[in-house]
Amino acid sequence: MIALGIDIGGTKIAGGIVDDNGSLLDVEYRATDASKGKDYVLEGIDELITELRSRCKPDAIGIGSAGRIDVDSGSVYYATSNLPNWTGLNLKRHIEDRHGIPTIVDNDVNTAGIGEMWLGAGKNEQSTVCVTLGTGIAAAVFVDGKIVRGGRWSAGEIGHMILYPGGRPCNCGQRGCFEQYGSGTALYRSYNERRGEEAIASGRQFFELLAAGDIAARDTLDAFISDLAVAFISLANVYDPDLFIVGGGLIDTKEWWWERLERHIREQANPAVASMKLVPAAFKNQAGMLGAAKLGFEYVAELNASK
Repeated sequence: MIALGIDIGGTKIAGGIVDDNGSLLDVEYRATDASKGKDYVLEGIDELITELRSRCKPDAIGIGSAGRIDVDSGSVYYATSNLPNWTGLNLKRHIEDRHGIPTIVDNDVNTAGIGEMWLGAGKNEQSTVCVTLGTGIAAAVFVDGKIVRGGRWSAGEIGHMILYPGGRPCNCGQRGCFEQYGSGTALYRSYNERRGEEAIASGRQFFELLAAGDIAARDTLDAFISDLAVAFISLANVYDPDLFIVGGGLIDTKEWWWERLERHIREQANPAVASMKLVPAAFKNQAGMLGAAKLGFEYVAELNASK
């Protein structure tokens, strides 16, 4: 069998042709350009699928999208302004109407987690929390090998657990969310707060300053690591996973913070939690495509079994 795995990100849409052994046979990309509106993003998805279909005959399409996704209906239950007017969109219906291929849609972090559980760092595990640390923060939660989606499709939205009550405002409408302290965006914003000016505008610039010995960057990183440790300890007490799998853009900078994070956890957590295992994700940009394709294979198998 062949499935198309589509990963809709904030900056790009990635699409892969995947066989049922998990081999990624071909890949295509489009810019998301979400600021141009919902219709523009959908047009980009349709163009990407059309291009991939010219190279194969897919049995299914799996899609990972930002937002809280109603997997049963394939619609977006809720999405922030990062994807304007995405809330309420029935993405499954849109794709099936235009391409005539069975389609299933899930949250993009869930599909990345499914990819890791299928072929990556979680391949031989049953209970894991796959955490994405990037522009934002989210997780895919697996218990006894099954993903937990929640009653309102919001399980794993760990970026919006409150780390500091009454703290920094978040685009979700709350204040003090973990995402405002432990994400890549939070790093450079925290640095700017410490400096009292808009000195930098990206995580890349932050780590350049850190490498140059900037004291404010060092102090910012110290606070960042401490906040990460508190969050992971809290998550371990809630989920008690066998393993935390950590991915996202920030994993590329782990030489600056990984060992110190593990040490903070060992020193601060109770004995039941202090031995928790953290491992880097095996896949980076490919996990979402692979996991989305895996969902597609499972969806077609369910359709065939119901006939």
